[in-house]
Amino acid sequence: MTNQAQAKNEIQLIDEDQVIEYLKEHTDFFIGHSELLAEIEIPHESGSAISLIERQLSVLRSKNKNLDHRLRDLMTAAHENQRLNESLQQLAINLFMAESLDDVIATVIEELKSKLETDFVSIYFLSRDEKKIKQQPERYINENDEQLELFSKLFEDKRIQCGRLSKEQIKLLFADNAEDVGSGAMVPLADTRVFGIMGIGGRDAQRYHPGMGTEYLQKLADLISASVKRFVD
Repeated sequence: MTNQAQAKNEIQLIDEDQVIEYLKEHTDFFIGHSELLAEIEIPHESGSAISLIERQLSVLRSKNKNLDHRLRDLMTAAHENQRLNESLQQLAINLFMAESLDDVIATVIEELKSKLETDFVSIYFLSRDEKKIKQQPERYINENDEQLELFSKLFEDKRIQCGRLSKEQIKLLFADNAEDVGSGAMVPLADTRVFGIMGIGGRDAQRYHPGMGTEYLQKLADLISASVKRFVD
């Protein structure tokens, strides 16, 4: 066998994995062979070939763009969290100064509509007082009312539920505005037990959904629950 044929057979024995391993173990290979960087051609999505250097630059630009987008998203989220925390702080002060249940409710509704751009808000309290229920049916509901079965899971879990509510739930919570509600959130007002329900509705069917974060709404519910308890006992 000639030297040329032998060399050819040896070359054929080298596979891609060996090349990859060699380059991994000799990361400085191209430092001593920099001329190869311009000669190695890599197929591009456009169909034309580009040098390895151009390919590396393209990859780096893509990575930088992705990092820039992620950084912008993080900054946006941080600003939004700061805005909501400041809003909760101001709400806490306003609720502390409230002198009646009507003051509390008006403050909460203003907060939700101005800060969260909520379309519809309703708040109901459970009661045994027939006089209250008769005089203010938009605010009180009999705690033994059969319709409350619609919220049995809410009462049991004491957790905020978001998404597309049932037609019956929407009708009970939003009354005359029911037909305009595309999605909503049901927020239990509770201490050791649930004593009220806050309904938050949006015209957009995707505004409230099961996968959305509820941390702000939970903090809001805790503030409201503590504020109204002194008026509804």
